[in-house]
Parts: sequence; structure tokens; C-alpha cells
Amino acid sequence: MIIHLDESISQKQAWEIIKAVCRELYDLVNAGNIQFASGIYNESNGTYKINLKCSRIHLASRGFKDSIGDIEYEEGNIRIGLRANGIPANLFIELI
Repeated sequence: MIIHLDESISQKQAWEIIKAVCRELYDLVNAGNIQFASGIYNESNGTYKINLKCSRIHLASRGFKDSIGDIEYEEGNIRIGLRANGIPANLFIELI
């Protein structure tokens, strides 16, 4: 039997993860371009799922522990698989 333990994460936790690949994060948040919707940490596979609403976002992998994997777009929504500071995460972005 597989037990999936999902734990909600706070906006502060999400920003700590995202800021490694989004250097302008706090400027974009303060300008209203990025809004935190929700976040979940999956203990069974060690990944984060972060839901955002964005009118603008700029991501870049600059460090050895950062990478942007796959990007998928569908009808105003984007999913970005990434590793930020060594932490695996999926960003689900609703474009506003």
C-alpha cells in the first residue's frame, strides 16, 4: 500500500523555493504581477507543486543546483518543471 502524504506550504515557503530561479520575484510580487494561489509538498516523492497567478514572470537557471526542465502551455495555463536550489518543483501558472 502506497501512502501519499501531501502537506500544504505557505506563500513564504513557495517564495523561498522560487526565488532561486526568479531573481525579480519580490519586485514582480510587489507590482502585482505574481500572486500565490496554493502550494503542496508531496512527502512520498519529495516534490513541490506551486500554483501561481501571473501576468508576468521571468525565470532563469543560473546556479549549479538550478534547472528549468520541461514547459507545457495549454489555454492560458503554463506548467514548468524545475529544480530550484536543488529542490524539485512544478509551477502551475494561470495567466492573468
